[in-house]
Amino acid sequence: MGYAHTMKSRRHIARLTAVLGLAGAIILIPASPTALNVGAAIPPACLCAGGEYHPLVPSRIFDSRPAFAINDAAPGAKPMSGGPATFNIDLLGLGNVPAASADVLAVVVNITVTEPSSNGYLEAYGKGFAPAKRTSLINFAPNDTVPNVAIVRPGVDGDLTIGLFGVGTAHVIVDVFGWFSTSNFQGAGDPGARLIPTTPSRVLDTRPDDGLNVGRPSKTPLAAQETMELQILGVDGINPPAPDVVPNLTNVTGVLLNVVGITGNNFTHLSVYPNDLGGQVPTTSNLNLAPNSIKANLVFVPVGTDGKVRIFNNQGFTDVVADVVGYLQSGQDPLTRKGRVVPLTSPYRTFDTRESQWGGVALGPGQAEDWSFADFASSVAIGPDSVGNQLAVIGNLTSAAVTRQYVSVLARSFLTAYPAGAERPLSSNINTIEGPPVPNMALLKYGTNATVRVYNLAGYAHYLFDASAVILDN
Repeated sequence: MGYAHTMKSRRHIARLTAVLGLAGAIILIPASPTALNVGAAIPPACLCAGGEYHPLVPSRIFDSRPAFAINDAAPGAKPMSGGPATFNIDLLGLGNVPAASADVLAVVVNITVTEPSSNGYLEAYGKGFAPAKRTSLINFAPNDTVPNVAIVRPGVDGDLTIGLFGVGTAHVIVDVFGWFSTSNFQGAGDPGARLIPTTPSRVLDTRPDDGLNVGRPSKTPLAAQETMELQILGVDGINPPAPDVVPNLTNVTGVLLNVVGITGNNFTHLSVYPNDLGGQVPTTSNLNLAPNSIKANLVFVPVGTDGKVRIFNNQGFTDVVADVVGYLQSGQDPLTRKGRVVPLTSPYRTFDTRESQWGGVALGPGQAEDWSFADFASSVAIGPDSVGNQLAVIGNLTSAAVTRQYVSVLARSFLTAYPAGAERPLSSNINTIEGPPVPNMALLKYGTNATVRVYNLAGYAHYLFDASAVILDN
């Protein structure tokens, strides 16, 4: 009880300082109730391997829709309940993910909910490792199609458990994009790549009225069936200037982009991929967009041999915005730790601004507040041993609710998370309006003392964060 009151006091102080643009107070995030045991992936005494990323050609490994059924023993819409209603899918040996559980630390998947019959949310975790407290990966409204990327650990039998909360039914689709290897993996000349987080940096904006010229000289939206090229190696970010936000090096093998699609009166989907697919557009998608919508999704994508990635738009005219949040680099010294990814056994809710523990106070218009992950980071362990210093945390950031500042003006906003102490970048993690919660996976790079700052543009925003992995420092 006393701890909760202390948190509430700190949170109100944070609100007051944020109003003045100071963002001086820090809200502490508690450690996990127990050590977050992530298996024997990267023992502190052995820096030989583990936590490196291996990209794959995007592949659909599960689809519950009867017309497209893939690896579903009983195709059809999955039931939802307050329980939740759960089912398991295979992760190992599909889509070129290795079949040996000893080799696979985690898998990067894009999970999509489509055709839900009611409001609800989806939770995902390794079979047999349900979170101690409910978490969410996807929030949806009736008849929505909502994707989100996730880093998931295979559980018992190498399976992933998916839980659906709501009333009625929903279909689920799972696409695999890559995997992280354990210290046991002995790839023939392929040790994988480290993940290096960056301060978010905008590298593409096709909108003609934003006053900027970023990544597309024509400043026009992508047309139906159009594929554009986006330079990645050596690319510069803007506002604040970030020369070579991704180094122009041959061992940079991939990039993490927060991609935003902005539609007119059309449904569409966007696919992001390298040129190495021989000009063939993948059958998978990264973003599914309804008419007159703004939606973001985090994308893991290999960089092509030309130093670029491709962005394909299926229908109509669609504006695209992209922010670099990290890159993948191979050939790192095996005696170092920087960039190794350690997934948690199951997702862990670090905070939820709606709850009394965090003051129950929404973040106001034009305000920012700081969150200290120091205690949380110190609790991440492999067995009894702490994993040590960390650069960043990866997890699902959800805009839980946005309310109006003025009664007659619809609340339209975005949330931007960035290292505390850095200049606020021209970037966003989530674009929000009044209505259902909006989720998006986020890579949060730490500032001083493992602190992250969150900025809200307009209206009053409640939000939450479910951590799923950390990135190690040296």
